[in-house]
Amino acid sequence: MRRLRRKGIDTVKEAVAILRLILRDYRRGWTYRQGDCKRIRMTEELFERRVRFVVTLAKFHGADEETLRTIRKIVRYVLEHKRLPRYIKWRGKRIDIRSYLRGAYARKR
Repeated sequence: MRRLRRKGIDTVKEAVAILRLILRDYRRGWTYRQGDCKRIRMTEELFERRVRFVVTLAKFHGADEETLRTIRKIVRYVLEHKRLPRYIKWRGKRIDIRSYLRGAYARKR
């Protein structure tokens, strides 16, 4: 993901990209454990914990209130429907998630 401000999840684009990775792990049924990289089963409980943790990370990394509100809406949608929403409303604009994620990539500074 492109770091627009500083390290961590402090933009909606970064949060959506992380949620997409969590959903990918949930669909394939396994993920890697943090620390020792052991392959583990992705359970419903683990999925919910990881999705909810995105909001906590956004708070910790200093996302503003409007960004947090939008991330919370997306997290609620993901928990309910097990997929990303097609569109989000962000700063008065309707944004297509697929086109939004095309610009999310990591680059060296």
